[in-house]
Amino acid sequence: MFKLHQLALIPILLGGTALHAADLAKAPPAITDVPSQVGVMVGAPPTAENQVTLRNSISPRFIRWTLMHMSTLANTTRISRGTDMPMPLPQGKPLDVDALSVEWQGKQISVAEAYRILGADSLMVLHRGRVVYERYIGDMTPDTLHATNSCTKSLIGTLVVILAHEGKLDLAAPASRYLPEIASSAVGSATLQELLDMRANFKLGDDVHVGGSIQVAAQQAYGMFPRPKDYAGPDGAMEMVLASRPTTAHGTGPFRYDNVSTETLGWILHRVSGKSVPDLISERFWQPIGAEQDGDFLLDTRKTPIAAFGLQANMRDMVRFAEMIRNDGRVGNKQVVPAAVIGAIRRGGDRAAFAASADGPILPNGSYHDQWWLTHDEFESFQCQGQFAQRFWIAPKAETVIGLYSTDPDTTRTREPLRSAVFKTIARALNR
Repeated sequence: MFKLHQLALIPILLGGTALHAADLAKAPPAITDVPSQVGVMVGAPPTAENQVTLRNSISPRFIRWTLMHMSTLANTTRISRGTDMPMPLPQGKPLDVDALSVEWQGKQISVAEAYRILGADSLMVLHRGRVVYERYIGDMTPDTLHATNSCTKSLIGTLVVILAHEGKLDLAAPASRYLPEIASSAVGSATLQELLDMRANFKLGDDVHVGGSIQVAAQQAYGMFPRPKDYAGPDGAMEMVLASRPTTAHGTGPFRYDNVSTETLGWILHRVSGKSVPDLISERFWQPIGAEQDGDFLLDTRKTPIAAFGLQANMRDMVRFAEMIRNDGRVGNKQVVPAAVIGAIRRGGDRAAFAASADGPILPNGSYHDQWWLTHDEFESFQCQGQFAQRFWIAPKAETVIGLYSTDPDTTRTREPLRSAVFKTIARALNR
């Protein structure tokens, strides 16, 4: 059986209203080893100790390689960029990001040092639509397809709100209106808006997901974690939705982050549009933004796209997507996403429910809405977040977009204040 505790990935539950030195001491360090330099998957064939498999793929030695090579470990399908020329990313006045300083644990450190602490794989900054900084670390390159993990959720949420804007979905309707077969499941009675905002309450088997943890039952259902010999749980995302069991009333209690809500939305998108999630991302986002490279999308054991975390993309195309969102849905003179959709996302969610959750201390004054994380800060910033610290931060008031790919195995996100400090320091430097 896959022993997660050996990988230092079991969550450290946070209490109180701040992150303390004791929490940091417990957190596993970010990964900074360069896989090719330490022999990981080097050679023909690699030696046994350097061979990555599904069973060992998120161990500290192999996880950085894994995040850049998901298509070699799991089934994937393509997100087509189409055949048009890529949309240029114009260059702006360079910013010496490395030399900027941030406060961390009571002292000033350079952003270059912050990269190491955060396990950065790449960082890219746009200001007013122009590239002012772009860096790739270790084996990461401009054309590497890196796992975005749960940043995928934000694309799913945006697609759902687009279809609602077009009159094809009613966000106040229960999910079972669009998927009658889930009427008897706990998820079936949740409204689309409750699913979008992670305000639906249910459990998968006996597992009630706790924020900041890896959903082991869900990962086994997808086939992304090895299953025990006596496994009798759901097989694939759709069966996982059907297996959801009731707990408390939807829309009550604290914010409760999970994958099943997003899988339900992905299923609804496919049912209503007649197109798979990867094809919708291609048609609605990748082709209109002028992506320069096809993306990959993970499939579960039943060959169903994994809506909750399936996207693998290069840095430049994810930044193109984030810049389109910052620009109220426009790319040049083309309206890719209705401005009203972006406005709806930026309104944010229930701050009290968020504050009462395990995520409250990590993102003070934050909220979650339409599958996006909102900070309600001086920049009116919001972002997608993916496991192992994938972040695409959009700051409308600073006219700034920052993309960060990372290998940080700390599921409790104790280094999130440093990531936030880096982003805000860059935004302030650009707007002096």
